[in-house]
Amino acid sequence: MAVLAIFAAIATARAAQPTQRVGRYMISQVEDIQVPVHPGYSYLLPELPGQLVITSFEATPFVGKDAVYLHDLEGCEGICLHKLPGSERIDWPNAVAGLNSSVFGFPAVVVGNGFVVPSHTTGGVWILEASAKPEHLPQPVKITKDKAGKAPDSGWFYHLAVPRDMDGDGRLDLVTARSQYGVWPWSQKRGELLWLQQPQQEPLSGTPWVEHHLADGPDFLFCVQPGSPTLALAAAEYLAERTVFYYMRDGAMQSRVLDEKSGPGFSCSWADLNGDGRLELLATNHLNQNGSVYAYSFDGDDFSTAKVSRHVLASGFSATSTSTGFAAPGEASAFQPSKFHREKPYIFVSGDNGNDIFVLVPNSENPGDWSYTRQKIADLFADVGRPSIGDTNGDGFADVFVPAYDSNKLVHYEFSMFSALNVPVVV
Repeated sequence: MAVLAIFAAIATARAAQPTQRVGRYMISQVEDIQVPVHPGYSYLLPELPGQLVITSFEATPFVGKDAVYLHDLEGCEGICLHKLPGSERIDWPNAVAGLNSSVFGFPAVVVGNGFVVPSHTTGGVWILEASAKPEHLPQPVKITKDKAGKAPDSGWFYHLAVPRDMDGDGRLDLVTARSQYGVWPWSQKRGELLWLQQPQQEPLSGTPWVEHHLADGPDFLFCVQPGSPTLALAAAEYLAERTVFYYMRDGAMQSRVLDEKSGPGFSCSWADLNGDGRLELLATNHLNQNGSVYAYSFDGDDFSTAKVSRHVLASGFSATSTSTGFAAPGEASAFQPSKFHREKPYIFVSGDNGNDIFVLVPNSENPGDWSYTRQKIADLFADVGRPSIGDTNGDGFADVFVPAYDSNKLVHYEFSMFSALNVPVVV
């Protein structure tokens, strides 16, 4: 037993090194941010400078705890974590979008809620004032009508809602996707994309916003193409196990399948990954064993017709358990470790049920080279939620906040330039 304990201690120390080299940089573990309820998603929103938004949920049927928190990153003395009043009413809060004060007269956040777990399947879209002491909206307001059938756990749940003026009236509407996916034999499994029309008067009265159906297919998460004059987005579809590009043309939503065999999708985002000045689509699938990170590049600016190529950036991500419901990887996010060196972005990957985190380091600056070195940063011994990345202390280097769900904390890392210290690289 003593020998086993020694090997376990060595493995733990190796999996959680406080500092290590990543490419030309160092990454260091700075602190743990304790959270009362299991943290699932974290966000650094431009609408809320100096604050970290955290959504938390607990899976126990009927009585699982929930919360949305703000964590002060600047000028905080004493208690830095604050629960948004009434957010415990939001069953299983998921992804967050920010709204500045020009929309409702105060900074706000939009949260989708619900999930596949029994008793949590009926969700909606909520608006909350982004303050621990709200002066305008004392309680969260749901702007969707519950959509559920007669059978238990037949409801629809929402992950993400993105602001966009869809009808040109000068008011921001919300583009969202919802899913019907239960664990029971009678459960439907489908998804749809829609937009919610902001009413002309009293948008936060509690009356549901009018729904407009856009397309069948998108289910969990999607990513809107930046800079597009009309609505265009990609969806790494979990249910259909494919990656699809959706775009508005002649007043109707059109679609183009980019990849029929990408597997059950999890995350997607847009970034110039190879430095050629054109956006690529970064996506992950979600498998029990051997999950992957993909990039899709286009040979023209019109993504509805341009030739698309798939690049496997990394694979071999696996869950810690082979039981149904466990999968990896989770989110993949492109980022610049430092503002002082403009180069191909690095890619931060959360292992989700793999309980680990990684950084993909590009092997060259050649735009045609899609090879990366996969470097494991740590095993967090907990499910890994959505990390958030940004320079939060103004030193020019990226900070990373990683939710460790089962440990009730966010682990804070920061990048710096590599020094001549003898720090090992763990691959």
